Amino acid sequence: MIANHNLLPVDAIDQLPFTSAEFDMRLASCRKAMNERGIDYLVLSSPENIYYISGFITKGYYVFQALVVTHTSDPFLVVRRYEQVNVERLSYYRDATVWQDTDVPAEVLARAMSDLGALGKTVGVDANSMFLTVSAYETLRGALPGTNFVNASTILEKCRAIKSSQEIAYIRRAAEALTAGFKAAHEAARPGRTENDVAAAFHYAAISAGSEYMGSAPYIASGPRTALPHATWAGRGIEKGDLVIVEGSGNWKRYSAALMRTWSIGKPSDSVRRAADASEAALDAALAAIRPGVTSGEVDAACRGTVARAGLAHAFLNRTGYSVGVGICPGWGEGWVMDLKDGDPRVLHPGMVFHIVPVLFPEPNISVGFSATVLVTETGAEIISDYPREMEC
Repeated sequence: MIANHNLLPVDAIDQLPFTSAEFDMRLASCRKAMNERGIDYLVLSSPENIYYISGFITKGYYVFQALVVTHTSDPFLVVRRYEQVNVERLSYYRDATVWQDTDVPAEVLARAMSDLGALGKTVGVDANSMFLTVSAYETLRGALPGTNFVNASTILEKCRAIKSSQEIAYIRRAAEALTAGFKAAHEAARPGRTENDVAAAFHYAAISAGSEYMGSAPYIASGPRTALPHATWAGRGIEKGDLVIVEGSGNWKRYSAALMRTWSIGKPSDSVRRAADASEAALDAALAAIRPGVTSGEVDAACRGTVARAGLAHAFLNRTGYSVGVGICPGWGEGWVMDLKDGDPRVLHPGMVFHIVPVLFPEPNISVGFSATVLVTETGAEIISDYPREMEC
């Protein structure tokens, strides 16, 4: 363990996105969940969970990193030596065990945990995280024989699903930058321009309005490319009669707000107009259904049923929505925290935030969608991210 004594506390605290009280509350909630599940040590590997508990953030999360939570001592980070200064400057918990580029990182983690007495105990891991590789997990297990490893991927779900007032304020700030990006993208979506022009306008305006780097690149497509899910700009020229679909996010202190709009360059066809009307009606139905006490599945049923009554059930291929909050590449969503999907029995509570996305694929070369980021309030739903829905440019 390396203690960081080179900086005054203020050097780190001034960089923190949340108060000490909020970080302490998050750790207490995490430990309570660990205790309920009989977990002695928790190893978090997803950058979102690490950020949520500690405030530590780096774009270098593509290499091994972990946050270890115990019941008796402060959490500590296991990071590449190159990243240690980020722990000192950006993390609420400033102790780190570092690995060199010549080390096997999971072995370094295992030694640190063994020193803490983890051998033979119950260790929870982020088993569903894309950032805990099979190789690292097998190395960790092999280095701690007799230790009981359990899947703790859902341990922070309840904590993260309900946002604090500060988290909600950050999402609102992200939405302000997002709106600026959409206004610029809308103005750029004209004949003679390209998808790249739309992307450039979106990025410049959103970032100029305060957005940090987004949890994902915006999805921008025109013409027949609109039928490609998650398509990014590809230089295609925009022509009269095209559809242009844009889905993007803004980000503030790693918290995201997202939005989707579809624009028609000229008068849309009857088929497109029908799909657009259905998407908007489905969005409104979901918004009307959202309130504390209803289930995820009930919101999905309201949204999906509206599309079905329009005769377009076959065109609705995805879930109704997903939680948004901490957004770190490769995505701005928190779908693993909570989805709005068919049959899901989980109950909505005030403080939850969702991106509602009824995007439809009515024809082989077309997609049409309108979305909103919404906050569950004490009485219903409040739209956080919005932009006029007028379709025709």
